[in-house]
Amino acid sequence: MKKSLSIIIAAVLMLSVFTACNSPTPSPSPTFGGDTPPLSASPDSPPSEQPPASNFDKDRVIAVFTREDGSGTRDAFVSITGVGDDMYAEAAVVSETNEILTKVEENDYAISYVSVGSLSDRVKALSVDGVSPSDATIKDGSYAIQRPLLVCVNAERAQNELVQDYIAFMMSAQGQAISGTKWTAIIDNAPEYTPSGLTGTLKVGGSTSVEPLMQAMRNAYLDMNSGVEIEISGGGSGTGISEATSGVLDIGMSSRALRDSEKEALTPTDIALDGVAVIVNPANTINNISIEQVKSIFTGEITRWAGLE
Repeated sequence: MKKSLSIIIAAVLMLSVFTACNSPTPSPSPTFGGDTPPLSASPDSPPSEQPPASNFDKDRVIAVFTREDGSGTRDAFVSITGVGDDMYAEAAVVSETNEILTKVEENDYAISYVSVGSLSDRVKALSVDGVSPSDATIKDGSYAIQRPLLVCVNAERAQNELVQDYIAFMMSAQGQAISGTKWTAIIDNAPEYTPSGLTGTLKVGGSTSVEPLMQAMRNAYLDMNSGVEIEISGGGSGTGISEATSGVLDIGMSSRALRDSEKEALTPTDIALDGVAVIVNPANTINNISIEQVKSIFTGEITRWAGLE
């Protein structure tokens, strides 16, 4: 019995060895780029040695931001570029310059426009037809998208001695030097301003594009006239014009020229020139745009960045 059991066990062992010797060699795991990927790799993950794709995808939709109706910046922009009343229906309407800057800063695929005097490294200004916005190109007219910055007063306020003195300061050598810091001065050899010694309060408001210039003017004027207070508010050119007409404001600010009907009630004074910069996010790889392409974007004819190629 024991002999028979030993024979059976031996036979089983020989059969196992024979089966193992004739089994096919396991196939290697499929490889990618010649190397077996680590077990943790996702099937959709690119090989680590591949260069990263460009961060700016020109096939993406252009996010268009525009100013509200009544904005002097918008009025100048649509008039000069030929957009007119055909603003792109999908354009997001924003009512403040700083908000425009924030929208473009936060969106790689955004485009909009602001006063050159409001530019910062938060956004990138494009050249238009090969000309970048600068003091020199605005003054010589080679940068096409530009407009006046002005103040306006009604007939009653035009007789006010403090209003007259403050506007005289804006047009003086000191005031025009301020205009030339970020904007473009309009008088090269302006007369020196002499402090008047007047006292009182002025209310000035309107264009948010003119507002930074007016704040700088105010600070310099008050340094020389300590008995004066000047309150400055925004609201847009339309607000400045209407409230200067009604007398709510002593002086209105506008970043567009007055219309003939508005001149019947107001006297305007240009205090500086300003370009309107076409702005994009710094991540945008485009640096130049034609004025026709600007029009096509803001009327909705071109909706993707690839359409500029």
